[in-house]
Amino acid sequence: MKKLLAIVTVSILAVVFLGSSLFAAEKIVLKKYPDLKIGFTTTNFLTPLPVSMANAKKLIDWASDQGFAWIELRDPSAKLTLSECKELAAYAKGRNLEIGYAGQVGLMDPTFWEIFSRAVANAPIFDGPKTLRTLFAGTEFGADPKKKAWTLQELYKAVKTANKAGNMAKSMGVQYVVENSFEPLKGDGITGFGATEFFANVNSNVGWQMDTANFFAVSRVWTKPEDAKAFLEKNIGNLYYIHLKSSKEKKTTDILEENELAIETILDILVKNRICYLAIERPLKPKLEDCQNNLLKSIEFLKKNY
Repeated sequence: MKKLLAIVTVSILAVVFLGSSLFAAEKIVLKKYPDLKIGFTTTNFLTPLPVSMANAKKLIDWASDQGFAWIELRDPSAKLTLSECKELAAYAKGRNLEIGYAGQVGLMDPTFWEIFSRAVANAPIFDGPKTLRTLFAGTEFGADPKKKAWTLQELYKAVKTANKAGNMAKSMGVQYVVENSFEPLKGDGITGFGATEFFANVNSNVGWQMDTANFFAVSRVWTKPEDAKAFLEKNIGNLYYIHLKSSKEKKTTDILEENELAIETILDILVKNRICYLAIERPLKPKLEDCQNNLLKSIEFLKKNY
């Protein structure tokens, strides 16, 4: 009896010691692409769960419980303090979840350096892809709905800002990445410039975070799928992770489905080049359950097809 009691006691202590990790959800794995780390960006939840440490912990818990490998923690204006980020990093590590840090500011926005200076201090705290993400384009497009490309002066400013930001991030031990959005894939080289000209001029410390739908649903100049594929292949050495979104008839879909540039084509290129971080992004919804359901249905789509 004493021997049995001892065994039970040891077992209970083992469970207590291991904690939630013993019962952690199995990681989401795609059959065809088992090496991909499937995550999501917390921008999906910004309406029902605005940025705060408490809400970030809720999302970390939910992500871990659902089997996600990582999250892109979107902190648009770098509101979270350094001490809060340290606490969140430790909390995520205890839940076996990686984190990449992201702001939401364009290279030519007046607030870029104010936000970036806080973000570049926060980003290295987290275990994960070790990236710091912002946008290419920002208020220069938002202020002019008819604007289709950068001017030469704007391109010069964007490149100069990105190079400085990339150098600062590298000195802090993280990789700076920018996301394609409003700008065209390629300008005319005379009066208008876009992503192609940008990457042809930035230094090696500036990386790319690809959004798979923005070429078709956000860029002011619709991109041919074959051109998007060629751009991806040419710039794959500078790509660090993707936002997986789908576009249909020039609009982002609520639930992940087939994209103008086929998802399988994108994933094939990622895996071939050993890029493993994938963050699902869905359009914002006011209710938390809708945000969660759209994300889980998107996972079902990936599991079924890939």
